[in-house]
Amino acid sequence: MLRNRKRARSALAPRSAGLIALCAGFAGVAFAAETLAQPKDDALERVAANYIRYREDVAAIETTPFDSADVTRQAHRRLGAHDSDALSAGWVAYAALVAADTPAFADALKTEMAKKARRGKLGGRDALLSNLAQNPSYARSLPGADQAIEAVLAMTAQDGARITALGRAFKSQAYAMQKTRWGKQRIASSQDRLKEAASYQAGRGAPDAPVFAHSESGGVIAPALASADGEWAPDWGEQAPAGHMGEANAEVIMDRVLNLAARYSSGALNAKVVSVYARNDKSNRCLTMAKLTLDQCIAATRTPYEEAFCLGEHALIDVADCVGWVGDAGAS
Repeated sequence: MLRNRKRARSALAPRSAGLIALCAGFAGVAFAAETLAQPKDDALERVAANYIRYREDVAAIETTPFDSADVTRQAHRRLGAHDSDALSAGWVAYAALVAADTPAFADALKTEMAKKARRGKLGGRDALLSNLAQNPSYARSLPGADQAIEAVLAMTAQDGARITALGRAFKSQAYAMQKTRWGKQRIASSQDRLKEAASYQAGRGAPDAPVFAHSESGGVIAPALASADGEWAPDWGEQAPAGHMGEANAEVIMDRVLNLAARYSSGALNAKVVSVYARNDKSNRCLTMAKLTLDQCIAATRTPYEEAFCLGEHALIDVADCVGWVGDAGAS
């Protein structure tokens, strides 16, 4: 009898080990799934991609040496191919991702999500969304909001510094190009060049949404921006003094940024919500005027050096001003 029991135990041992290993495997899968959690909707990333495309164009132009008349042609095609509304909304959406990626703000949202419902009052995610809907500034009142705002302002100031630096380089090269034969040569008519830029814009299509290594903790999703391509990193710009909100309208925009960030992190975003909150009317008007001024400037050019000056002033420095006003990070 005793021998039979021992044999039975020894026979069950491999099965028990297998079950333990299988359970451990499932636990590992669950952990990985939480670590790689994805938001239900990528509308915020798709809108933000319009701003990142401008960053990509700046980065591509930076690496092109001023050695032929085609330099300003390529730059005009790229920089002239941005829609003002898409670019201004893209900045708001990207700023929201920067805020959502701020650990202190994510911790505050985690605390909000963990709150229990009380008699007659909502709790957790429902309460958070209700508060966000009733009070546009609610997200700015949360612990960690100041750190999220600081991250957005730092990104804005640094982006402005890098874009402005390229704009000033173009203006400096405009003078240097006057000493070269190719810099003074006649190029295609301005109308043909404007049509070419418009055609380039029409043929680009929508930019691709990024792939982030999202993380999730306590029901709060963070985008892990540093895990994506270089142009998506919040430290893409150059070192610059910290920005600050210098006017009341900037607080309105920051409310929208943090509202989007909170909804993104709690998995409560869709394209309609993004279209409502990802708006910056002042930037949109400014960018529209900058584009009009650029086209008028290009229309008056006949040579590459003149074109370089227009691009530096209106396609780069003006854009840095239009986007950077929220953080008082203008170039002029």
